[in-house]
Amino acid sequence: MNESKQELKSDAKKKSAAAEPETAEPVHMIREGAVAASIWQRQSLSGYAYYDFSLSRSWKSMSSSKTGYSRNFFSRNREEVQLVVEKACDWISQRERQDEASEPAASSDANSAAL
Repeated sequence: MNESKQELKSDAKKKSAAAEPETAEPVHMIREGAVAASIWQRQSLSGYAYYDFSLSRSWKSMSSSKTGYSRNFFSRNREEVQLVVEKACDWISQRERQDEASEPAASSDANSAAL
């Protein structure tokens, strides 16, 4: 029974990865202290392009000097998390407005070329 749960989790991860392939690198990063937002441009299976973001926190071990990243946060990260989320949302909104503004120009150029 335990193996079948593992297989279901594995299948769910594969389906999720297929539905939302990540670009090689984020299109933009925002950092405040130890907290960062990585902004990704993605495309749905139906072809709809969109942006989303993921959060991470950098850390360094005091005892071993080992460094790394975590998706978990402490209450002391509240202000940094709030600021990073706000900036990421603002950046995405601005980029979506730019993308929308360039779409009519692109379609009118295509219409002009067809004439």
